[in-house]
Amino acid sequence: MIKQKFAFTLAEVLITLMIIGVIASLTIPSLQEDANQRAYAASCKKAFSTLSNALALAEQMNGPARKWGLKDSTSYEDFKEYILPHLSVMKVCNGNKGCFGDGKYFAANKSSYADLSENGYGTPAVSFMLADGMSVSYDYNPDSSVNKSMFGVITTAPIILFVVDVNGSKAPNTLGQDVFFFVNTKGGLKPAGADVNLNQIDCGKGKKGTECASLVLKYGDLNYDKHIEEAKSSGAGGSSGGKQEPTDKRKGS
Repeated sequence: MIKQKFAFTLAEVLITLMIIGVIASLTIPSLQEDANQRAYAASCKKAFSTLSNALALAEQMNGPARKWGLKDSTSYEDFKEYILPHLSVMKVCNGNKGCFGDGKYFAANKSSYADLSENGYGTPAVSFMLADGMSVSYDYNPDSSVNKSMFGVITTAPIILFVVDVNGSKAPNTLGQDVFFFVNTKGGLKPAGADVNLNQIDCGKGKKGTECASLVLKYGDLNYDKHIEEAKSSGAGGSSGGKQEPTDKRKGS
């Protein structure tokens, strides 16, 4: 008995391809976004490690940062002397563009974030590009005391702030997505939000997103709302990495 061979008609093939296309259009953007967020989180951790190591090495060679004699007016010279030798850097910018994107940055709530410019953060602005493509801004803040905080980190003089755009000038240039803050104090470098209560942390739905770095380092992802709600429901709405809840100093020097 001769077996019959069956084949798909052109119409059936086209319908199948159409269905596959619809499914792909629905799933690929979501998969791409998940991949991007995993990459941002991994880069945030890498940036923290890189900057922490640089500061630790600088203190090994020069003693505690509080004894470096840092001044706001000599931020560029101080950065070059103490921190730059311990980083792999492609370019350094002193108060000018070329190292920190085009200046169009956004808060997590989609509003414009004017504290970041194409020069970086603070005045005077010192920015640089790491060899791996990350853009970083360095800012020294002289007006500090143990009773103040900056971006959810309890501060002791001197305060050194790093703002990192983990994928350089590429989009989305948004706080809590590809832009993160780190603050160096007497106890070493801390991720923004480390010492603030999760009930008030500037991260999650409707927030600017300045204090998300601590949640990234703690949980390894960008699912901020999920982690904050879980902490609240479990009654563990404490800090994301520290113990106190001070009043924040939001702007640079």
